[in-house]
Amino acid sequence: MLKSMLFCCVAGAALFSVHAAPVFVSPAFAHVVADPSEGKAGSYFRTALRVGHGCGQSPTIAVKVLLPEGLTSVRPQAKPGWDIKIETAKLAKPVDAGHGAMTDTAISAVSWTGGKLPNEHFDEFGLSLKLPEQNGPLYLKVIQSCAEGELRWEQIATPGQRVERPAAVIRVSGGKDAAPTASIGPIQIQQPFARATPAKMGGAFMTLVNTGMAGDKLVKAASPVAENVELHTHVKEGEVMRMRPVPAIEIAGHGRTALEPGSYHVMLIGLKQPLKEGASFPLTLTFEKAGSVTLNVPVVKPGGTAGSEMDHGSHGGAHKH
Repeated sequence: MLKSMLFCCVAGAALFSVHAAPVFVSPAFAHVVADPSEGKAGSYFRTALRVGHGCGQSPTIAVKVLLPEGLTSVRPQAKPGWDIKIETAKLAKPVDAGHGAMTDTAISAVSWTGGKLPNEHFDEFGLSLKLPEQNGPLYLKVIQSCAEGELRWEQIATPGQRVERPAAVIRVSGGKDAAPTASIGPIQIQQPFARATPAKMGGAFMTLVNTGMAGDKLVKAASPVAENVELHTHVKEGEVMRMRPVPAIEIAGHGRTALEPGSYHVMLIGLKQPLKEGASFPLTLTFEKAGSVTLNVPVVKPGGTAGSEMDHGSHGGAHKH
């Protein structure tokens, strides 16, 4: 009888401890995540930002996602009980928005407000977007506002690093990404080229990729083929696009900046000889943090782009300073 009573007491205590134990949030719900989180480069992709908890015990009353540059098509999903606000930013030049349309604005942020998500529940906020053509991570920074307090999910970790408030991330793959022609520190220079010209001025173009978390700036360029080398961009004055010098060209952390015709570029002023198709010339780029690197720039046909030459690698590599 005593043994039976002891068993019942122990079993009852164990049952009580199970029901009284705290409920732990699964690591997948510990922060705001994108689900699904993998998509094909250049595709139209549907994902949802999953909010797993409030701020402490305070309910979530607003969710704002900050979108990286370069997304030309973004559509938020309507959500009963929540209002949607869309913020846009002006682009330096019109871009292809898909389906034959051009646009000079891009969606920079989307917010859901007016609803109430209790701390004990989770919910999802849907987005449809066109993924970039390049492979790599796409970071969506999220600001979660609560009745009391705010959580900013915007930290971007370096490889092997853990952060407390990570941004949501979509892994983009399946695209054709160029190997870097040159690199220094976290900065990669991809697909440099210049167009053949008999004139005294020319331009050099490329894509600058920052694999690091901290932003950097291209602050200077130099080449022995020109008397002067400047960093330029195009600005619209009325209905006319004009070139203007700029002091620097920024490359955001884990971002990329395209130097291309009609946008940012390296201006070669006072060419000492014409740029001839099939030739190449040295160009030194200096970055505010990463330092200087010299690369060889292939010359393509007039009106050509990167890839117009069959073998860029035959023009040599790069030298770091």
